[in-house]
Amino acid sequence: MPKQSVLPPIVISVLLFCFFYFLTPWHDHLLMRYPRVIDGAWWQLITSQLMHHDAPHLWFNIAGIWIAWLLFPEQLKTPNDWLMVVPILLASSAFELLGAPTYEVYAGFSGALYGVFAYAALQDALKKHWIGGIVFVGLIIKIILDLDQPEHGDVVAVYAHIGGAVAGIVAVFLTQKPFINQPEK
Repeated sequence: MPKQSVLPPIVISVLLFCFFYFLTPWHDHLLMRYPRVIDGAWWQLITSQLMHHDAPHLWFNIAGIWIAWLLFPEQLKTPNDWLMVVPILLASSAFELLGAPTYEVYAGFSGALYGVFAYAALQDALKKHWIGGIVFVGLIIKIILDLDQPEHGDVVAVYAHIGGAVAGIVAVFLTQKPFINQPEK
């Protein structure tokens, strides 16, 4: 098993923890609200991903970060491997904003987590590792079920999940070296 950095999941977990527990007085200004973002509160595209509606929501997302770290040690090995979280996070918020503008409020890191899982699982699957293929197929099935049967998922977050997953998939192809130039092993 490759030696991987524990720093990125710690930093992300601490950020999520601090935003939820220490920024409570500003909670309303940090959640993403469609009219406010359109009127110039652009920071809500970022801060809404770091906020959560309640403690279980927060702790499930923190657990998801650590599960991704444990499942994909090769793909999430260094702090640089985690830099893709930023564009994934922004894409997740943008998809939510554009896909569900009538919803009152959005908060949570799950869209970014979908992107992290899509990114790591697809990379793993392309290297012909079975766990990545299973996780990637499961992620796609979950998104399809959420779209088809919204009562089984959080309708508000479906677009954020799609945005995160699409951004994760795009990130794989933007960060891969061309397959043509790779020497055969």
